[in-house]
Amino acid sequence: MTVGDEVVKMEGHLAVRMVRNDAAAFERLLVEVARTVQRREVSAETILVDVFNINRTLKFIDAVWQASGIELDVNSFYLWPTLRDLAGAMADGSYRNVPKRIRIRQGTAPETLVVFAGGASCFLEMKDFVNALAFDGTVYGMALTPFGRPAATPAVIADEVAACLAELDASGFAPPYRFVGYSFGGLVALELSRALAARGVGVDFLALVDSPQSEHAWPLRIWLSFAAGRLLSRGGQAPATGPEEPSSEPSKMQRGSRLARYRRTLRRLAFRFLSPKTESYPTFVPQWQGGYPPAYDLAARQLLRMKGLFRPSRYEGPLVFYRTEGGSPVDCDPKLIWESYLPAAEWVDVSGNHQTITIGRHARALAADVSRRLAAMKKA
Repeated sequence: MTVGDEVVKMEGHLAVRMVRNDAAAFERLLVEVARTVQRREVSAETILVDVFNINRTLKFIDAVWQASGIELDVNSFYLWPTLRDLAGAMADGSYRNVPKRIRIRQGTAPETLVVFAGGASCFLEMKDFVNALAFDGTVYGMALTPFGRPAATPAVIADEVAACLAELDASGFAPPYRFVGYSFGGLVALELSRALAARGVGVDFLALVDSPQSEHAWPLRIWLSFAAGRLLSRGGQAPATGPEEPSSEPSKMQRGSRLARYRRTLRRLAFRFLSPKTESYPTFVPQWQGGYPPAYDLAARQLLRMKGLFRPSRYEGPLVFYRTEGGSPVDCDPKLIWESYLPAAEWVDVSGNHQTITIGRHARALAADVSRRLAAMKKA
């Protein structure tokens, strides 16, 4: 609630009373929230990208929003590296000024590499990969544009590509470009490369990392095979039938559980035929969890509609497609749906699964291969 120029918020044990431009009060709040989320000592001068991962960042952002009414951007830590810096940005309102192109690692050479994250463009999920790159140039992240359009007329990937082109034009980067796109970010990197090729502008290096397509775009044969496998898996197995049990309270509970499983299965199968322009569409997507702060909720809904409306087309340019050995429980083998559209792709199987490919040893292995290719191109 607001009292004069003061903001008062209650969330759990947090009670904050602060003047809107009081940087010291914001700093105290941020330090308390950070310590709670990290479960360890965090100071106002701690370099945030060094200690936060994506999951704890999202928890931190949610807790700050609940306590202050201010929702920070998922990439704020790259712009305001410490809690003290971030508190100052909250006090003067500059926390809202998040650019589309964000420098996530400074280099010493003039070359640049642009990365496109999955999800709602939180580049912390690619932190381990970026840190492990043996690349002398500067690494930038290209964030998704919040178009803010209604469900009936949503933004599509072509809109995002146009925004990326404008940003590249304004950046002063000299082509040819180098792109790495993880998950949904790979779709943007691919279509941006296509648009640049149409302009006659070169893309020296394009890598897609386990990038999916929405199941709306899968050939029916592939979708049916995947759906059948999911139905028979432990998580989606149809309840077994057997002799009628005597009426009892436990059997009623079992029947209720079976009915709930049937409903979940039918809901999951129905998703294939649901229009991304339906208001409730994002809540049917398997990855949807809900309970997000407002801006993140809008970004997630926009991204899911973009993915749902995307339809692939043939791309003749060279690229590397990194396919994880562990895959994803909600997506089919990407080679089944991409190979015919990417005739010049080099397919490289890498360790890990869709969630772990950008973390720890899997990220380092991926970075080593990307670094080797970038170095070879520089020598050529």
